[in-house]
Amino acid sequence: MSTTALSSLSALLERLAIRWVLIGAHAANRYRAAPRLTHDVDLLLAGSGGGTLLRDALEQAGWQVRQVDAAGELLRLRHAALGAVDVLIAGTDYQWEAIRRARVELIDGVSKVPVLTIEDVILHKLIAGRFQDLADIEAILTTRPSLDRTYLQGWLSYWSLIQEWQRIARDQA
Repeated sequence: MSTTALSSLSALLERLAIRWVLIGAHAANRYRAAPRLTHDVDLLLAGSGGGTLLRDALEQAGWQVRQVDAAGELLRLRHAALGAVDVLIAGTDYQWEAIRRARVELIDGVSKVPVLTIEDVILHKLIAGRFQDLADIEAILTTRPSLDRTYLQGWLSYWSLIQEWQRIARDQA
């Protein structure tokens, strides 16, 4: 098996006993009818973002690590052979819940990859709110998925995203 960014980081995070989940376009692609091209991997980690243990392990594995924000909640990783990875460190109750609810899948030959549930992909994409994120939600909704609407509504209300969700869902109806 060739080494990918996902397999490399999966092994590293397992060795450090850090819980994580695949987010971003790769997670969204699990729920779309047709996947879209993306150039990076996005992960949500259960803590340890600002820790030197994680940073040291990443650098020893050949990753360049750049802390994007002062709190250390977003790390940008680059590897000469494996590419780019964005790492978001869980800091909210919602992010911890999304990690807890993750489902395990086989992706790119990596066994036991935790992936956001469809509801959490939608929520993450709505929170980010960029054009491509909203397009991902629209593509997911064209598959007419079964959604846990109670869970979704609770977090939509918490994040004040009900109107945005209603607009997107209405457009796909």
